[in-house]
Amino acid sequence: MKRITLSVIAILAAALPLLASYTPQEAVNKFVSHSSLRYASVGVQVIDLDSAKSIASYRPEQANITASTMKTVVSSAALGLLGPHFRFETPVYLDGEIRGGCLYGDIIVKGMGDPTLGSVFLPCQANIVDEVIAALQALGVNRIEGEIICDDTYYGYPYYDEDWDVGDLAYDYGAAVHALNFHDNLVTVSYSFDGRGRVSRSSFSPEVPGLKVISRCRASRGRNAITPYMDYSVPALVLTGETTAKSYRNTYANPTPAPMLADSLQRALRSRGFELLAVTEAPAEPKAEPSLLVVHKSPELTEIITSLLDRSDNMFAHALLRAIGARDYETKGLPFMPSDLDVIGVEAVKRWLDLQGVDTEPLFMRDGSGLARANKASVNFFGDMLSMMAHRRFDGVRLCDLMPTASDRVGKTLESNPLSSRIVLKSGSMRHVRCFVGYYPADKPRYVFAVLVNNFTCSQSSVKEQIGTFLCNLFEGK
Repeated sequence: MKRITLSVIAILAAALPLLASYTPQEAVNKFVSHSSLRYASVGVQVIDLDSAKSIASYRPEQANITASTMKTVVSSAALGLLGPHFRFETPVYLDGEIRGGCLYGDIIVKGMGDPTLGSVFLPCQANIVDEVIAALQALGVNRIEGEIICDDTYYGYPYYDEDWDVGDLAYDYGAAVHALNFHDNLVTVSYSFDGRGRVSRSSFSPEVPGLKVISRCRASRGRNAITPYMDYSVPALVLTGETTAKSYRNTYANPTPAPMLADSLQRALRSRGFELLAVTEAPAEPKAEPSLLVVHKSPELTEIITSLLDRSDNMFAHALLRAIGARDYETKGLPFMPSDLDVIGVEAVKRWLDLQGVDTEPLFMRDGSGLARANKASVNFFGDMLSMMAHRRFDGVRLCDLMPTASDRVGKTLESNPLSSRIVLKSGSMRHVRCFVGYYPADKPRYVFAVLVNNFTCSQSSVKEQIGTFLCNLFEGK
């Protein structure tokens, strides 16, 4: 009996460190004292929503790179400025006349910034291609003598934010925001190299007329190290580095979504029995006052935000910033958006936050997604903004209702803890940057937290695990 008692005591003693209870500030102190954060720029803020006071913090006024936590900022402003039921609209016009079942004229798809057209991530939404075909059939049209014009002129060039790294633009996460977006502005490219480093074969899915694959690679006998770049002026996917005679298949940003949509619509029309003549993707001057054929509407803003926060979609998020800027600029009555539309959007976001009582002085915002490394903010700012949003409902919808749970996003310690389903958060990461901001508990938030870590010396997975452990220590028993 004595041996059993001693064994039980030993087991309990060994378990004590795992069951240790920390005050909020002790949890913060334990986290920031980790050796891998010795040279890091770290900010932590924890706010009790009932008292509206900070209960634990570390360097709360220091501005750090935010990465994708910036998406909570543009999502909050979009809810306030556009409204939870906001939908992007894409009008489709007929520029011509219908006689005997034939449209003598053009179909014009007018891009207005909707990032969801043809999105594979929102498959339940209405399909603009099907809507156009159904509307033509309802008018008795079965032949088109004219052009399919996908008008991408509403937003000016450049389509990407000027603060984005040129090295990001070719990758799927670096897809730019056009006036006319389609298929998430992504394309799967298959290509092969010959023994001299030249592209011997290339194909696109879906098809993108006019897009090229250009090789700047050196031939290698055993090394394969390819770096892609996007050349918007050609347009072309430019491949650099070294390669053997090898084949690849990867998904990249599509620099010309308008031709992709025009080609997809053309193919769909022909597959449905329409006869087409003289189809082109290039915009043209209208021949007369066009008549409205159909207006495609995106899913509601709440569905868009839910999707972009869950998947951390840079294109969706930056499209919201441009929509905010466009609405602000349209009050001036000018027909085309300026090249500094992103700046106008940022100014509109900050004005709205200021009106809500949030101090935006520690917010250095450059885009809507967080892809620009110039985006910085303090944890004080996130604490204030998320606290404000915890008390705001937009037709009954709160920001926390649209945010994903912690689940497996913050390391194995938190993943195996029941807390993982009770914490909602937005993560952000890039090279030497790992950030999390969110609420606990998910259904009735009592706490706001923000953790921004820059310049750590350990791996991404290690710092993520440390933050997960910190959240367990912070909220266990609360």
